[in-house]
Amino acid sequence: MKRMIVTVIVPVIAVCAGAFILFLLFSLTANAPTTEPAGKVMSIESYVAQNISALSPEKEVLGGKFYVTNIQVTPGEGASGTGVVQYEDGHIALIADFSYEVNDRGITIKSFTVRE
Repeated sequence: MKRMIVTVIVPVIAVCAGAFILFLLFSLTANAPTTEPAGKVMSIESYVAQNISALSPEKEVLGGKFYVTNIQVTPGEGASGTGVVQYEDGHIALIADFSYEVNDRGITIKSFTVRE
């Protein structure tokens, strides 16, 4: 009986523990945030999408959370440009025009105006 425990059950437990540890390592790595390469600025689309709640002069209603449904960016001269963003919170849908500038410190939204 002791021989069976040592030759069968202990290796099975060891394999299961190893598989569980590998599962945890891969799941933690899969959810790790990705970073941009050093010196690379995030895209205007990503910036607006991630900051839409703060940029919008209208606030979410009934516990909703704004998310972007469509965005179009038109580069201008140099490191500036304009764009149109459509966004909603599940209760209200809005369209806004914005202008932006990119410099060595990042992205600056110069204006953000909700259409009527």
